[in-house]
Amino acid sequence: MLTSFVGRAGELAEVAGLLGDVRLVTLTGPGGVGKTRLAGEVARRVASRFADGVWLAELAGVGDPALVPSVVAGALGLHLAAGVPLTPALAGRQLLLVLDNCEHLAEAAGDLCLALLVAADDVRVLATSREPLGVHGEARYRLPPLAASASGDPAGFASSDALTLFADRARRADPHFTLDAESGLVAGQIVARLDGMPLAIELAAARVEALGLRQLLDRLDDRFRLLVGGDRQAEARHRSLAAAVDWSYQLLSEPERRVLRAVSVFPGPFTLEAAEAVAGPDASLAVLHLVDCSLLTAPQEGPDGRPRYLMLETLRAFGAERLAAGERESAVAAMARYAVAVADQAAAGLASSTDERAAMRWLDAEDATVHQALAWAVDCDAGLAARIAAALAPWWVLRGRRAVGYQMLTAVASVTAEGGPDWCAVQFWLGVVAVVASDMTASLGHLTAARDAMGQGAPAPLLIRVLAWRSLCLAQLGQLPEAAAEGRRALSMARDLGDREGEAYALL
Repeated sequence: MLTSFVGRAGELAEVAGLLGDVRLVTLTGPGGVGKTRLAGEVARRVASRFADGVWLAELAGVGDPALVPSVVAGALGLHLAAGVPLTPALAGRQLLLVLDNCEHLAEAAGDLCLALLVAADDVRVLATSREPLGVHGEARYRLPPLAASASGDPAGFASSDALTLFADRARRADPHFTLDAESGLVAGQIVARLDGMPLAIELAAARVEALGLRQLLDRLDDRFRLLVGGDRQAEARHRSLAAAVDWSYQLLSEPERRVLRAVSVFPGPFTLEAAEAVAGPDASLAVLHLVDCSLLTAPQEGPDGRPRYLMLETLRAFGAERLAAGERESAVAAMARYAVAVADQAAAGLASSTDERAAMRWLDAEDATVHQALAWAVDCDAGLAARIAAALAPWWVLRGRRAVGYQMLTAVASVTAEGGPDWCAVQFWLGVVAVVASDMTASLGHLTAARDAMGQGAPAPLLIRVLAWRSLCLAQLGQLPEAAAEGRRALSMARDLGDREGEAYALL
């Protein structure tokens, strides 16, 4: 290699240790995460353990699975006649075989590894693949992206492996490039946006001289057209970010590609149930395979205790780019329907003393999804937007997210038919949020608008609550006689309806 190896001290030690314990280790991870570089560095570090050396068989360019044994034999310097098996020639030899880029030949590579491990006791194999080879006794090592920040301390940016790599590669394009505390923060945003993926970082660093850090950051939304022109000696799929991701995408079946595209609409972590809601009831098996293929992260427990999957931003952008117009609209609408179902169920939980905490944590976990769904609904489905906003409003209040809540409710009110039930519900919650923000004048305006729109109609739970909260505002503004009258009216309505919660509001 003509470039330095950066970071990965922990991963180097762990993989080297695994090779001491098991005979087949497979490094997995998405394209561009650095599997080949790590395998090469591990091989160099452990070479002294093997009397017959370390040997590399590169499989990326092999298209026919039947050729795998002969390619490996050639890499080992063995000249075998046609039909002669490879395994007897390795019996008694003590070596490490590195099989690089096995994902498109996983079955053939797995068969070869199994034969080698059975017939040659002192042969060990280190493979790289985007998914496991599926061989008994195989140890899978998921290679994560590089750490993109240094323990939350802006002054310690230089200790981040991702930033160290970025600076090193940027200096190869511009020997005068340096990072200080200010530029390091911008560079930190760049490597974070690139998920700490080494290939993406290297391609981005090569653009620093021509664009500068700030402009490079601003253009990352167009990363697949921007991050091209890598090392001419590299494999074609490593010369651009798009090619690296597309290599994995093309290995999927069309149903798996469809699921990948569909779940790319989620802006953050999502559950298996959410994936099924957006991509169809048969999506679960595809999701599991996407995890095996390193296109989704393995599930991690969210704030609500549910396991959640995540797409790296680069992979999410790739999937989103491949959504056809109708396909995108369908997937986003399905996500919005899922979001309103979550919001409705969580709102019911927030109204219960026993379920309140779990409901809050559920919405905490679904934060990005419900807000993206709400933003879409404001543009495309006002009724759905009002329903989502009204369901989320108690959570905004309880979590102290007054500014976000007020902004979103105002946006929903602007697209909702004035005077209708949905509009009145939104005005009520605008009034509540304003009370929490201690803006009694604004709150009174919203609550009065809702009361007037509902007029002198039959008692209803919403009108009871509007009157009760309006009474509170009037009292805070010193208008005590009107406040008392409004409270008595709310109390009478609540008792007529048998609305115990409304009665409590009115009494308060």
